[in-house]
Amino acid sequence: MTQYFKNSIFLLLACLSIISCEREPGSGGSESGEKDYQYFLLSALGSWPNTVHYMTATNDLTNGEMDITKEGDEINSKGTYSYIVKNGFIYNYKTDQGIFKKFKYTQDRLTTVKEVPFTYISDISSYVWIDANTLVIVGETGDGQHIRYTVFNTSDLSIIRQGEIEGFQPFPTAYNFYSLGAMTYIDGHIYLQYSFRNGKWITPDYYNFAVIDYKNFKVINSVTDSRSSGVANGSPYFKTTFTKDNEAFYYTCFPRVGAGSNKIYLFRALKGATSPDPGYQINLTDLVGGKSLETVIEYMGDNKMVVLYRDPTLGNAYNGRYAIIDIETKQVVRVLDELPGDEPYEQGMFVRNKKLYIAVNANKGGNYVWIYDLQTDKISKGMKLPDKISGFARFDKFYD
Repeated sequence: MTQYFKNSIFLLLACLSIISCEREPGSGGSESGEKDYQYFLLSALGSWPNTVHYMTATNDLTNGEMDITKEGDEINSKGTYSYIVKNGFIYNYKTDQGIFKKFKYTQDRLTTVKEVPFTYISDISSYVWIDANTLVIVGETGDGQHIRYTVFNTSDLSIIRQGEIEGFQPFPTAYNFYSLGAMTYIDGHIYLQYSFRNGKWITPDYYNFAVIDYKNFKVINSVTDSRSSGVANGSPYFKTTFTKDNEAFYYTCFPRVGAGSNKIYLFRALKGATSPDPGYQINLTDLVGGKSLETVIEYMGDNKMVVLYRDPTLGNAYNGRYAIIDIETKQVVRVLDELPGDEPYEQGMFVRNKKLYIAVNANKGGNYVWIYDLQTDKISKGMKLPDKISGFARFDKFYD
């Protein structure tokens, strides 16, 4: 037994030595990398449903290289990539295990800080931060006929309160399920898009907008808006809304097939209002020449937002284009046509300090971070990103 034990220890140490030699020195091991990072990237390999996601991170997007063969962590076994990110931490609902998790990416590893049992909703349909440590998540029950909320204290993942949101409009004829959109929080009120659907996911030719009292989660007012059907996707996978200066909630409507017009609109609701602003709308589809928009928008500051759309003139696959839109004049300011054609995945861009950072999965010339400076109107090429991937599932900052 003694000799067997010695042989086992020797074999284990040999395996660890081989693994460490296969990684870049100073990368990937338990003591490698930085303790804290500013930015992260999720790279996807393979095709759905056999897709593997890798997380890498950096503190400088202007140079260097991210290489998933030498650094980073495979994350599929730890949770989904439906990430809610705040103050350097990641929050994730792993529905197949009935667990709500708090992660920290440190020293090139995604580590679990805390996890608690959670099965109150079927999945996160929408979420909003009330303050730095108070998170509201909203979702449907398994039958799709009730909308529930949970308020978490994210410092320890304790539940402050939870329940069912009361006061939505009744189901109209032929529609028996809810379809939730995005939401925001402004001065004691939650603004929430919602709609209805049938068993085939067909929705009516309108959407609904609710103002909810945060103190008791009762609907103060709910109206029907027939300017568009569909709702924005409020889940952590996408970003299809923004709140500007705590004064107005800007949100899109993405109609489903068979639900009237398929054009994408931008609407808004002003602080203190009980319904959408009837005088404000932008037909984003028409604004980009009738081309197909992707489910991601981002506010840049100075009344400018960026949208991602498909430009067929670039080819059949790598045809993603980015356009800057003035939300007051309702016009395209410019198209970032200096960038190579992109094959976007889900959330591949973010804004920090009036600079737009885009992870471009390019058809030629390699994958890089591209940086657009709103103040100088100039574009520069930054960090080298992994090549030969399916796409970048998430490119974001850890801190606001």
